[in-house]
Amino acid sequence: MDFINERDSMKEQNEAPALQEKRSIGGYIKLGLAGFAMGVANVIPGVSGGTMAFILGIYEELIESIRKFASVPTFKLAFAFKIKKMYDTLPWRFLLALGIGVLIAFGSAAKLFTKALESYPELTFAFFFGLVLASILTVFKKVKKWQASRYVMLVIGALVAYLIVTLVPVDTPNVWWFSFISGMIVICAMILPGISGSFLLLVLGQYKYVWGSVAAIASRQISMDAVSTLFWVGSGCIVGIGSFVHLLNWLFRKFHDLTVATLIGFMVGSMWKLWPWKKITLFSVKAQGELLHVKPADIEPYQTTGAKIKPIVEQNMMPANFDKMFWYAIGLAVLGFVIVIIMEYVANRKESLENCES
Repeated sequence: MDFINERDSMKEQNEAPALQEKRSIGGYIKLGLAGFAMGVANVIPGVSGGTMAFILGIYEELIESIRKFASVPTFKLAFAFKIKKMYDTLPWRFLLALGIGVLIAFGSAAKLFTKALESYPELTFAFFFGLVLASILTVFKKVKKWQASRYVMLVIGALVAYLIVTLVPVDTPNVWWFSFISGMIVICAMILPGISGSFLLLVLGQYKYVWGSVAAIASRQISMDAVSTLFWVGSGCIVGIGSFVHLLNWLFRKFHDLTVATLIGFMVGSMWKLWPWKKITLFSVKAQGELLHVKPADIEPYQTTGAKIKPIVEQNMMPANFDKMFWYAIGLAVLGFVIVIIMEYVANRKESLENCES
């Protein structure tokens, strides 16, 4: 068994350079754009970068690429300073192209999309609602054979995602060790379709703290606090993803259809959070060092005192009226849906042409 595993590992490493060479410059530009889309998605609470990777058809390659970098053989090569072998066998071009796109999104889109979410939440969520809805429909065919067990895992995944996206945010300390733990938790969510890493940052009370640090550095307002925050969050991300991708990759290899069905379930459950029309049922109010949970009917006295107020519990509702903002939201949802369908059509057509040529 060990011999077989070693042979398969060697085969993977030998095939890696060939797979890298197949991509043209245009292919890497597309990967960069995919990374940008994933970065933007990770900024929005309720949307997952993993969902975008699923939509763009690079999810399994992403997991496998990260696994190779976070493997014991790679660490052995690094400690032995066998840089050339690492260069030849690891999918660094794939991850570099994606990573550049993600970093550009974080640097340029973090402030823009957090502002859009604050100013136009209905429109922002409507667009992503359309994206995720279409992706659920297109990803269904990735399950090779639908059976009762697959549907059961889909339902379980949907329930788990629903329970996560309906968690109530809490107030937590802005200290290094909690930033590290938050990074470990959030990075796992960011690569799972349907579970938003940014939403978990909200739940953990770290959203404004972390993304505020990103926005500050991107705006060249660099401070030790911002650098320290991103260092510890980043360290947690490295540790978390290094261990989690091995489990995910193993599940893909051993239980592909069950794993994909569960991930589809995660996306289905996340739709609850992405519903554009909501009403606030509970506010968090921080006044005079005290954290309070206040209902909408009792919020008015705090609005004139300078207290920090933020909504923490929302309830989905039907749109109150069918004004122009409603139709803008519908239009953006349809646009998001159509974008995914077109991308899927183009990808299928390209795959068909490649199969005919081979």
